[in-house]
Amino acid sequence: MDTPADSRAATHSKEVAGELKALLDAAVDGVIVIDHDGRITTFNAAAERLFGYTSAEVYGQRIEVLMPEPYRSGHDAYMHNYERTGKARIIGIGREVAAQRRDGTVFPASLAVGEVPGSSPKRYVGFIHDVTARKAATDALRRERDRAQSYLDLAQVMLVALDATGSITLINRKGCKILGYTESELVGRDWYEHCMAEAHRDAARAAHRAALGSRGDIDYTEDEVVTRDGSAKLIAWRTTRVHDEQGRPVGLLSSGEDVTDRRRAEQALKHSEQLLRAAQAIARLGNFELTIPAGSAFWSQQVYEITGLDPAIAPIEPLAFAERYVHPDHRERFKREWRRGLAETGKVDIEYRIVQPDGTPREVHMIAQVLPSADGHSLVVSGTLHDITERKQAEEEARQGQERLTHVARLSTMGEMATGLAHEINQPLTAIATYAQAASRLMAAEGGADPADLREALVAITSQALRAGEVIRRLRAFVKNRTARTETLDINRLIEDLSILAEPDARASDVRLTLELAPGLPPVGADPVQIQQVLLNLIRNAIDALLEKKGSHREIIVRTGWDGPDVEVAVIDHAGGIPPEVALHLFNPFYTTKDAGTGLGLAISRSIIRAHRGKLGHRPTPGGGTTFHFSLPPLPGGT
Repeated sequence: MDTPADSRAATHSKEVAGELKALLDAAVDGVIVIDHDGRITTFNAAAERLFGYTSAEVYGQRIEVLMPEPYRSGHDAYMHNYERTGKARIIGIGREVAAQRRDGTVFPASLAVGEVPGSSPKRYVGFIHDVTARKAATDALRRERDRAQSYLDLAQVMLVALDATGSITLINRKGCKILGYTESELVGRDWYEHCMAEAHRDAARAAHRAALGSRGDIDYTEDEVVTRDGSAKLIAWRTTRVHDEQGRPVGLLSSGEDVTDRRRAEQALKHSEQLLRAAQAIARLGNFELTIPAGSAFWSQQVYEITGLDPAIAPIEPLAFAERYVHPDHRERFKREWRRGLAETGKVDIEYRIVQPDGTPREVHMIAQVLPSADGHSLVVSGTLHDITERKQAEEEARQGQERLTHVARLSTMGEMATGLAHEINQPLTAIATYAQAASRLMAAEGGADPADLREALVAITSQALRAGEVIRRLRAFVKNRTARTETLDINRLIEDLSILAEPDARASDVRLTLELAPGLPPVGADPVQIQQVLLNLIRNAIDALLEKKGSHREIIVRTGWDGPDVEVAVIDHAGGIPPEVALHLFNPFYTTKDAGTGLGLAISRSIIRAHRGKLGHRPTPGGGTTFHFSLPPLPGGT
């Protein structure tokens, strides 16, 4: 029979049980109680909603019914291990697990499990919460974070965020690569202490504070940073402020581009351009580029210097330039060469004279290359303009000096030949005197002179006078100081005429002069006096060599013929030849083996032949002696 106390206890127990059920049913999280065998003994309303089972359906079933594989198969082993060792992976710890609903769907859940105190056998209570939405939000947030980080890492510029104190709060992969650190080594460190040279830190911190305190735009800056290995990198920064929810500036976000190599290249290019301008100024050489028809055009500073034009004036198209600044004597040739170069898209190489705006004439040499443009619709002309005024003046002075020296050499040759020439002139003069005396005697004779005898004497006088006059005329023509000029020459005829001057000297030295002239040689283009000078010098040298060689065959042969495609003239002697040590210096100016020689004859002769695009040399004469020879190219079309 129940006592009142028992009745009150039963009532209290029912009330507690009701309150516990109400508490369990009111709980947001699923609450599940299992016994030591893992069978479900309590399954609240939230668990029913979460798993789709009723409490009656799962009561007494093992807890594995709420687990997907592979957790279902491993649960018993886990429980046995826990009871044996007391080592928990979930019980008393809590973790995120995968759970399975009645319909088989699996969802992420947060599970906290505890052992019911004082229960024997042991019982366990679990609190489970569906974290699908939270996990989705977390996953979305992580994806956004990863995407944002990937954007930061993909950026080809350094991205750095600093807080108000200058500590690094964010840096991307590019920044880490430039600086040589990992992200974890940089985040939280003081930027100015860690990544800037000491000499720049104070100024950089001041700029940081100024940027936070200002409301205006932050200027573009370039600063050096110090990398892990101690090297310096020049970074071009663009910076913006970071604000909190109240709009207060709390830091700076900067994007930085490594411009170290670019600035070095720019400096190298600038230095190279300065050197180029200096070299062009020294060489008086400018360059230009233009597109035809009218397009982009460029003149270097030196082109403006050479032409005397104001650099403010745009480059002038070549044909228009010709009308205004090319000297009238060269204008048509300039236009012709330009039109040819443009028509053939080839090279234009021309020397001409320009007249600067102030009237100053300048000699210039232009080389230009004409090529089709990439699109094929226009022509691109690039070239150089070289001021050769000083060179032309020097060449003219050298030419005049050469002509004066050549004239002196001719006079020297005539001085060496004076004895023979005097004899050659004296002979007709003596004959003239003799015939004149005879005519006088005939006219004074008693009975008068026989007209026939007088006529014979006068004819002889006339002949000898012409003979002397021809020698004097050729001598005057040879020694006259004159400007060199090119004429069409028959080389054989030139040698025959020269023999009038050469033979007297040869005879006076008891040397025979023989001419062996090949027929049918083509004409050559040369200055006749200069070629005669070369021949006379070679003949005179051969005479001297024969005089030094006692017992030699005293004959000089002047022979003409072919040297490949060129006409050759050879002066052959049978003297002693030229020793090797003398041959090395034979054509050097002022080198001579003669006691009274100037050493200029062969040097001048070689320069004359070279000026005529020929060659002068020597070779041994078969049987002994030396053959000096020179060749001259025939005139085009000559036969």
